[in-house]
Amino acid sequence: MDFRRIEWLFLVAFIVIDIFLFAAFQRDTSGETDTTSSRSADSDTTIIKEMRADEITFSAPSKKSGEGYYISTTNDASIKSSLTSLSDQTVRYQTDGTIASTFKTAITGVDTKHPDKTLDTVVNNGALILNGTNYFYNSQLSSRNTVVYTQHVTDGQIYSRYGEIRFSLTNDGQVTGYTQGYLASVATLREKTETISERKALIWLYQYNQIANNTKIIWTKLAYTRYFTLKNSSVYIPTWVIAVKANSGNNAGVLQLKHVNAFTGAILTNDSNVKTVSGTSTTSN
Repeated sequence: MDFRRIEWLFLVAFIVIDIFLFAAFQRDTSGETDTTSSRSADSDTTIIKEMRADEITFSAPSKKSGEGYYISTTNDASIKSSLTSLSDQTVRYQTDGTIASTFKTAITGVDTKHPDKTLDTVVNNGALILNGTNYFYNSQLSSRNTVVYTQHVTDGQIYSRYGEIRFSLTNDGQVTGYTQGYLASVATLREKTETISERKALIWLYQYNQIANNTKIIWTKLAYTRYFTLKNSSVYIPTWVIAVKANSGNNAGVLQLKHVNAFTGAILTNDSNVKTVSGTSTTSN
Protein backbone atom coordinates (compact mmCIF):
# COMPACT_ATOMS: atom_id res chain seq x y z
CA MET A 1 0.00 0.00 0.00
CA ASP A 2 1.28 3.47 -0.89
CA PHE A 3 1.30 5.13 2.55
CA ARG A 4 2.86 8.28 1.14
CA ARG A 5 -0.12 8.66 -1.20
CA ILE A 6 -2.58 8.05 1.65
CA GLU A 7 -0.87 10.72 3.77
CA TRP A 8 -1.19 13.28 1.00
CA LEU A 9 -4.87 12.37 0.51
CA PHE A 10 -5.44 13.05 4.20
CA LEU A 11 -3.57 16.34 3.90
CA VAL A 12 -5.58 17.48 0.89
CA ALA A 13 -8.86 16.43 2.51
CA PHE A 14 -7.99 18.28 5.69
CA ILE A 15 -7.15 21.47 3.84
CA VAL A 16 -10.27 21.26 1.66
CA ILE A 17 -12.43 20.98 4.77
CA ASP A 18 -10.58 23.87 6.39
CA ILE A 19 -11.02 26.03 3.30
CA PHE A 20 -14.72 25.06 2.99
CA LEU A 21 -15.43 26.08 6.57
CA PHE A 22 -13.58 29.34 6.15
CA ALA A 23 -15.39 30.06 2.87
CA ALA A 24 -18.72 29.34 4.54
CA PHE A 25 -17.82 31.73 7.31
CA GLN A 26 -16.84 34.39 4.79
CA ARG A 27 -20.03 33.83 2.79
CA ASP A 28 -22.20 34.16 5.87
CA THR A 29 -20.34 37.28 6.85
CA SER A 30 -20.56 38.89 3.41
CA GLY A 31 -24.25 38.02 3.22
CA GLU A 32 -25.10 40.20 6.19
CA THR A 33 -26.82 43.54 5.63
CA ASP A 34 -25.09 46.90 5.88
CA THR A 35 -26.92 47.45 9.15
CA THR A 36 -25.51 44.25 10.62
CA SER A 37 -22.01 45.17 9.42
CA SER A 38 -22.36 48.54 11.07
CA ARG A 39 -23.45 46.88 14.30
CA SER A 40 -20.47 44.54 14.10
CA ALA A 41 -18.12 47.51 13.73
CA ASP A 42 -19.80 49.20 16.67
CA SER A 43 -19.42 46.00 18.68
CA ASP A 44 -15.69 45.84 17.89
CA THR A 45 -15.30 49.46 18.96
CA THR A 46 -17.10 48.69 22.22
CA ILE A 47 -14.83 45.70 22.89
CA ILE A 48 -11.72 47.80 22.24
CA LYS A 49 -13.00 50.28 24.84
CA GLU A 50 -13.62 47.42 27.27
CA MET A 51 -10.05 46.24 26.79
CA ARG A 52 -8.69 49.67 27.62
CA ALA A 53 -11.03 49.87 30.63
CA ASP A 54 -9.47 46.58 31.80
CA GLU A 55 -6.08 48.32 31.68
CA ILE A 56 -4.90 46.43 28.62
CA THR A 57 -2.57 48.82 26.82
CA PHE A 58 -1.81 48.65 23.09
CA SER A 59 -1.35 50.80 20.03
CA ALA A 60 -4.36 51.25 17.74
CA PRO A 61 -4.58 47.91 15.87
CA SER A 62 -5.00 47.84 12.11
CA LYS A 63 -8.45 47.01 10.70
CA LYS A 64 -6.92 45.95 7.37
CA SER A 65 -7.10 42.31 6.32
CA GLY A 66 -4.00 40.61 4.96
CA GLU A 67 -3.27 37.61 2.76
CA GLY A 68 -1.37 34.38 3.14
CA TYR A 69 -0.86 30.84 1.89
CA TYR A 70 -1.12 27.33 3.15
CA ILE A 71 2.46 26.18 2.70
CA SER A 72 3.97 22.72 2.92
CA THR A 73 7.48 21.60 3.74
CA THR A 74 9.16 18.21 3.86
CA ASN A 75 10.09 16.48 7.11
CA ASP A 76 13.30 14.78 6.12
CA ALA A 77 16.89 14.48 7.24
CA SER A 78 18.36 16.21 4.18
CA ILE A 79 20.12 18.78 6.36
CA LYS A 80 21.87 15.95 8.22
CA SER A 81 23.97 15.03 5.21
CA SER A 82 25.36 18.57 5.06
CA LEU A 83 26.67 18.71 8.62
CA THR A 84 30.14 17.55 7.60
CA SER A 85 30.58 20.77 5.61
CA LEU A 86 30.50 22.85 8.80
CA SER A 87 33.77 23.82 10.44
CA ASP A 88 35.07 25.03 13.84
CA GLN A 89 32.19 23.53 15.76
CA THR A 90 30.79 20.35 17.25
CA VAL A 91 27.38 19.73 15.74
CA ARG A 92 24.77 17.03 16.23
CA TYR A 93 21.50 16.16 14.52
CA GLN A 94 18.57 15.92 16.94
CA THR A 95 15.58 13.59 16.84
CA ASP A 96 13.15 16.44 16.10
CA GLY A 97 15.00 17.32 12.89
CA THR A 98 16.84 20.36 14.25
CA ILE A 99 20.59 20.63 14.80
CA ALA A 100 22.52 21.80 17.85
CA SER A 101 26.06 23.12 17.66
CA THR A 102 28.79 24.36 19.98
CA PHE A 103 31.56 26.53 18.56
CA LYS A 104 35.07 25.28 19.33
CA THR A 105 36.08 28.91 19.78
CA ALA A 106 33.40 31.26 21.06
CA ILE A 107 32.53 34.29 18.92
CA THR A 108 33.50 37.31 21.01
CA GLY A 109 32.85 41.02 20.89
CA VAL A 110 29.14 40.70 20.10
CA ASP A 111 27.20 43.89 20.88
CA THR A 112 24.42 42.69 23.18
CA LYS A 113 22.17 45.55 22.00
CA HIS A 114 22.88 45.06 18.29
CA PRO A 115 24.10 41.46 17.95
CA ASP A 116 23.24 41.36 14.25
CA LYS A 117 26.21 43.63 13.49
CA THR A 118 28.47 40.64 14.16
CA LEU A 119 26.18 37.68 13.65
CA ASP A 120 24.95 38.65 10.17
CA THR A 121 28.44 37.78 8.92
CA VAL A 122 28.37 34.47 10.81
CA VAL A 123 24.94 33.51 9.47
CA ASN A 124 25.96 34.23 5.89
CA ASN A 125 29.14 32.17 6.20
CA GLY A 126 28.35 28.77 4.67
CA ALA A 127 31.20 27.12 6.59
CA LEU A 128 29.55 28.09 9.88
CA ILE A 129 25.79 28.04 9.19
CA LEU A 130 23.84 25.92 6.71
CA ASN A 131 21.50 27.81 4.32
CA GLY A 132 22.16 30.99 6.29
CA THR A 133 21.16 33.35 3.48
CA ASN A 134 17.54 32.27 4.04
CA TYR A 135 17.51 33.73 7.57
CA PHE A 136 17.29 37.29 8.87
CA TYR A 137 17.77 38.80 12.31
CA ASN A 138 14.55 39.01 14.33
CA SER A 139 14.64 41.55 17.13
CA GLN A 140 11.09 40.67 18.27
CA LEU A 141 11.95 37.10 19.19
CA SER A 142 15.45 37.86 20.48
CA SER A 143 16.19 38.42 24.16
CA ARG A 144 19.15 39.34 26.32
CA ASN A 145 20.76 35.90 26.06
CA THR A 146 19.16 34.48 22.90
CA VAL A 147 19.60 35.94 19.43
CA VAL A 148 17.03 34.69 16.92
CA TYR A 149 17.19 34.58 13.13
CA THR A 150 14.01 33.54 11.33
CA GLN A 151 13.75 31.73 8.02
CA HIS A 152 11.94 33.61 5.25
CA VAL A 153 9.56 31.66 3.00
CA THR A 154 7.25 32.81 0.19
CA ASP A 155 5.91 36.12 1.54
CA GLY A 156 6.60 35.79 5.26
CA GLN A 157 8.70 34.55 8.15
CA ILE A 158 8.64 31.35 10.17
CA TYR A 159 7.91 31.94 13.87
CA SER A 160 8.70 28.39 14.95
CA ARG A 161 11.88 26.71 16.14
CA TYR A 162 11.66 24.50 13.06
CA GLY A 163 12.56 27.54 10.96
CA GLU A 164 14.83 29.50 13.29
CA ILE A 165 18.47 29.86 14.28
CA ARG A 166 18.89 30.58 17.99
CA PHE A 167 22.29 31.75 19.21
CA SER A 168 23.24 31.52 22.87
CA LEU A 169 24.67 34.89 23.98
CA THR A 170 26.48 35.42 27.28
CA ASN A 171 26.26 38.64 29.29
CA ASP A 172 29.79 39.61 28.21
CA GLY A 173 29.01 39.31 24.50
CA GLN A 174 30.15 35.80 23.61
CA VAL A 175 28.24 33.39 21.39
CA THR A 176 29.00 29.83 22.40
CA GLY A 177 26.70 27.92 20.05
CA TYR A 178 23.31 27.70 18.39
CA THR A 179 20.36 25.55 17.45
CA GLN A 180 18.87 25.54 13.96
CA GLY A 181 15.69 24.36 12.31
CA TYR A 182 15.40 24.50 8.54
CA LEU A 183 12.29 24.03 6.41
CA ALA A 184 13.15 22.27 3.16
CA SER A 185 11.18 22.07 -0.10
CA VAL A 186 8.75 24.83 0.81
CA ALA A 187 5.76 25.05 -1.55
CA THR A 188 2.41 26.84 -1.58
CA LEU A 189 -0.64 24.56 -1.61
CA ARG A 190 -3.16 26.98 -3.15
CA GLU A 191 -3.64 30.62 -4.06
CA LYS A 192 -3.47 33.38 -1.47
CA THR A 193 -6.36 33.60 0.97
CA GLU A 194 -7.56 36.59 2.98
CA THR A 195 -6.63 36.73 6.65
CA ILE A 196 -8.32 38.47 9.56
CA SER A 197 -7.07 41.87 10.66
CA GLU A 198 -4.78 42.59 13.58
CA ARG A 199 -7.71 44.25 15.35
CA LYS A 200 -9.94 41.20 14.98
CA ALA A 201 -7.18 38.90 16.25
CA LEU A 202 -6.77 41.02 19.39
CA ILE A 203 -10.51 41.12 19.98
CA TRP A 204 -10.93 37.36 19.67
CA LEU A 205 -7.93 36.76 21.91
CA TYR A 206 -9.55 39.00 24.53
CA GLN A 207 -12.99 37.41 24.16
CA TYR A 208 -11.49 33.97 24.75
CA ASN A 209 -9.91 35.25 27.98
CA GLN A 210 -6.37 34.93 26.64
CA ILE A 211 -5.39 38.45 27.67
CA ALA A 212 -5.49 39.23 31.38
CA ASN A 213 -6.36 42.62 32.86
CA ASN A 214 -3.50 45.04 33.45
CA THR A 215 -1.50 43.67 30.53
CA LYS A 216 0.53 45.35 27.82
CA ILE A 217 0.56 44.23 24.18
CA ILE A 218 4.25 44.51 23.29
CA TRP A 219 4.04 43.64 19.58
CA THR A 220 2.00 41.76 17.00
CA LYS A 221 3.18 39.96 13.88
CA LEU A 222 1.54 38.05 11.04
CA ALA A 223 3.88 35.10 10.49
CA TYR A 224 3.83 31.40 9.63
CA THR A 225 3.55 28.72 12.31
CA ARG A 226 3.16 24.96 12.01
CA TYR A 227 -0.47 23.85 11.74
CA PHE A 228 -0.28 20.09 11.36
CA THR A 229 2.20 17.44 10.35
CA LEU A 230 2.39 14.14 8.49
CA LYS A 231 5.19 11.61 8.61
CA ASN A 232 7.10 13.25 5.78
CA SER A 233 5.66 16.76 5.54
CA SER A 234 4.15 19.61 7.54
CA VAL A 235 1.73 22.43 6.76
CA TYR A 236 2.21 26.00 7.97
CA ILE A 237 -0.41 28.74 8.04
CA PRO A 238 -0.47 32.51 8.62
CA THR A 239 -0.80 33.14 12.34
CA TRP A 240 -1.17 36.31 14.34
CA VAL A 241 1.59 36.06 16.94
CA ILE A 242 0.86 38.50 19.76
CA ALA A 243 3.39 39.23 22.51
CA VAL A 244 1.88 40.19 25.85
CA LYS A 245 3.42 41.10 29.19
CA ALA A 246 1.39 41.16 32.41
CA ASN A 247 2.03 44.03 34.82
CA SER A 248 0.89 42.03 37.86
CA GLY A 249 0.23 38.48 39.01
CA ASN A 250 2.31 35.32 38.71
CA ASN A 251 3.44 36.14 35.15
CA ALA A 252 4.30 39.79 35.82
CA GLY A 253 7.10 40.96 33.53
CA VAL A 254 7.21 37.69 31.58
CA LEU A 255 6.80 37.96 27.81
CA GLN A 256 4.26 35.45 26.53
CA LEU A 257 3.39 34.68 22.91
CA LYS A 258 -0.24 34.11 21.94
CA HIS A 259 -1.24 32.55 18.62
CA VAL A 260 -4.37 33.16 16.55
CA ASN A 261 -5.14 31.29 13.32
CA ALA A 262 -5.20 34.16 10.81
CA PHE A 263 -7.59 32.29 8.49
CA THR A 264 -10.28 31.26 10.96
CA GLY A 265 -9.59 33.24 14.15
CA ALA A 266 -9.23 30.07 16.21
CA ILE A 267 -7.01 30.42 19.26
CA LEU A 268 -3.92 28.21 19.19
CA THR A 269 -2.46 27.43 22.59
CA ASN A 270 1.04 27.81 21.11
CA ASP A 271 3.05 26.67 18.11
CA SER A 272 3.20 23.15 19.57
CA ASN A 273 -0.56 22.82 19.14
CA VAL A 274 0.06 20.82 15.98
CA LYS A 275 -2.61 18.54 14.60
CA THR A 276 -1.66 14.99 13.71
CA VAL A 277 -2.95 13.42 10.51
CA SER A 278 -3.19 9.69 9.81
CA GLY A 279 -2.00 8.73 13.28
CA THR A 280 1.49 10.17 12.87
CA SER A 281 3.03 11.42 16.11
CA THR A 282 4.67 14.83 16.33
CA THR A 283 7.23 16.55 18.48
CA SER A 284 6.01 19.53 20.48
CA ASN A 285 7.55 22.92 19.85
